[in-house]
Amino acid sequence: MRKINKNISILFFMIIVACGYSPLNQHQDKNFNIIKQTYEGDRKINNYISNSLKKYSLTKNANNNYKINISSDNTKDIVNKDSQGNPKNFNVKVSVNLIVISSNGNEIEKKFERTKSISSQNKKIDEKKLEQKSIKDLSILISKDIIFYLNNM
Repeated sequence: MRKINKNISILFFMIIVACGYSPLNQHQDKNFNIIKQTYEGDRKINNYISNSLKKYSLTKNANNNYKINISSDNTKDIVNKDSQGNPKNFNVKVSVNLIVISSNGNEIEKKFERTKSISSQNKKIDEKKLEQKSIKDLSILISKDIIFYLNNM
């Protein structure tokens, strides 16, 4: 049985390698440079986004230079309650308003939003940890969206 699984995994690996599969964002040219970053709003969200955008501040031979202003916010809304009125499910939403100023002075504004549903936990500390993890995950997804947006401008 192990030999069959080993052979199948080797065959699967060879098919994947031979078909020319490559991740979508792996071969993207980094044709932009962020020369100035300004942040307002939620500090944690801004830190996650800033860490993701750091490597685009040092891009050499970039075609486009941008100054960006980011304003971030998060909300936690109750989706439904149980019969006693206690919250059962929540929606955590991270919103980022991006203002891009290009080297020729054009200003473009774009809003990014991501939402995740989480269920209420018995212990509030576990619920708070789950909420913080969700905010981190959503912030990282938004930073990827921003990079994709800037790369395709």
